[in-house]
Amino acid sequence: MKLIVTIVTSLALLFTGIYIALMLGINSTPGAFNYPDSNISEPNRQAIEKTLKVFQEGYALRDASKIGECIAQTIDTASIFILGTNPNEILKGKDGAQGLLYGDWTYWGSVKYDIDRLYADQITDSIVYVVFPGNITLDLNKMNFPLQVTGTMVQDGNGQWKFSKMQFIYGWNTNYIIFARTAAYGTLILLVALLTFICIIKCVLSRKK
Repeated sequence: MKLIVTIVTSLALLFTGIYIALMLGINSTPGAFNYPDSNISEPNRQAIEKTLKVFQEGYALRDASKIGECIAQTIDTASIFILGTNPNEILKGKDGAQGLLYGDWTYWGSVKYDIDRLYADQITDSIVYVVFPGNITLDLNKMNFPLQVTGTMVQDGNGQWKFSKMQFIYGWNTNYIIFARTAAYGTLILLVALLTFICIIKCVLSRKK
């Protein structure tokens, strides 16, 4: 019995160690690195980067009193539709944009967007698809996660590019999550098996008495 208990306990500790190692590995998962080259003109790229730098500055300062100013320079409130990192974080219009920025700047964490690695694809003269990576350090536990922001930007009458559609995505390597979950299930199953085995042995021994 002692041998079986030792084996099961060792396996449970092994799975637990694997789970912890994988979950810690998420904190150092690299972000996207292989974006293709953009196919837009250099003037358009510079104009888009100008908008993105304003967006980045807002996330760097995290001053809620500047939300309206940031939105006016970066977001087309008439057409904006935003998907956040949470499944139910679906926002639309000016109120939705304000809610997103307020929540991000107040509670989310320190975000750094890598504007230099912007990928932009010209769809029409006034519509561009964009993707750029970033990194967030959460306020709660200081964990680091890679991000990707994707969406479309439209050019207004003044030639300024603004977001029309946006999606924020955690750039996790899902293999870490899959294997970590498997390790967690393995640990749970082994612990249940161990407790069941001990209970059975105890019942058998009590009956013999």
